[in-house]
Amino acid sequence: MNKNIYIGLDVGGANTKVTVFDANFNIINVVSKNIHIWNDINKLCSFLRHISDNYESFHVSYYVTITAESCDNFLNREKGIHSIVEICNNELYGEVLFYNNLDSYVKYNIAIKEPKNLISTNWLLTKKLLENNSNIDLLIDIGSTTTDFIYKDIVITSNLTDYERLKNNTLLYLGVIRTPLPMISDRVSYDGSKIPLVKELFATTGDIFNVTGDINFSTLDYMGVDSLNYSIENSLIRISRCIGLDYNKDNRDRVIEMSFSLKKMLIEKIFKHVGLIFKNPKTISISSVGEGKFLVEDMCSAHKINYINISENKIFNIPDTIDKNLIYCNLPSALVVTNFFNNK
Repeated sequence: MNKNIYIGLDVGGANTKVTVFDANFNIINVVSKNIHIWNDINKLCSFLRHISDNYESFHVSYYVTITAESCDNFLNREKGIHSIVEICNNELYGEVLFYNNLDSYVKYNIAIKEPKNLISTNWLLTKKLLENNSNIDLLIDIGSTTTDFIYKDIVITSNLTDYERLKNNTLLYLGVIRTPLPMISDRVSYDGSKIPLVKELFATTGDIFNVTGDINFSTLDYMGVDSLNYSIENSLIRISRCIGLDYNKDNRDRVIEMSFSLKKMLIEKIFKHVGLIFKNPKTISISSVGEGKFLVEDMCSAHKINYINISENKIFNIPDTIDKNLIYCNLPSALVVTNFFNNK
């Protein structure tokens, strides 16, 4: 019996994502853990230890991409990389390789000396995937916090930091879980009036997509900004607070209608951003990955843009026991493994 296991890790600021491959490169497990690195980095230690313990009887190789270095508990991004690299080195039992922006994999001793090369590398893996799909002009990756706009001729050396990517319109700080509602719009329609949104962290986009049914929170470990879970009623209460209302059953339908209106506004923000990159977005082919990939599908449908479902390309060996949707919501944690072997 071949006891090799290959594990990909995408260590993000809000979520750490894991994809596990067996010796035949079948995906056998996908895990996403909601860890707020800025609150308690020790939770990352215990999670990685738990992952490592699950496969202690195997010969395990880990492949790591990092995006959590920008959390504000780190003095700067290099120190963030140092901290995460140290944790991975200490908590993971087996060979650990870190993916860098030179499209190579380095061991701990090199990673710790060259932290700048490890900053925010996961979108580079997605770009390599795009290069192998010639019929897609733009791949949009929408996560819990940010949206990446990736296209074939994007200049990697000009987009190695969040600052550069924000400046070049290849990064948008809007996501489908953590974005506060006032970041979507100043006002929202409610009961026939335009109501200003309260500039306070009462609700986030996760509440919107819980109410619209686009995200199933029963399988996720997220909590709302009030530290309560994502029941429909809790989300309706939180959304109502954003226009100064105490939620009750009498205004349920109007709050739901408001939620769909906010979803539409977010879709239009994404469409407008695409227009900053492509002069005529309606002439291109677009695909999407990440937790918010449904937004791109809806955007393409609304604006009559050719949408390509990249998950139909059979990039991975996915048994029936694994939810394919989870793979494409946690894509870099899978790509960081397959890219290593494709490069050999």
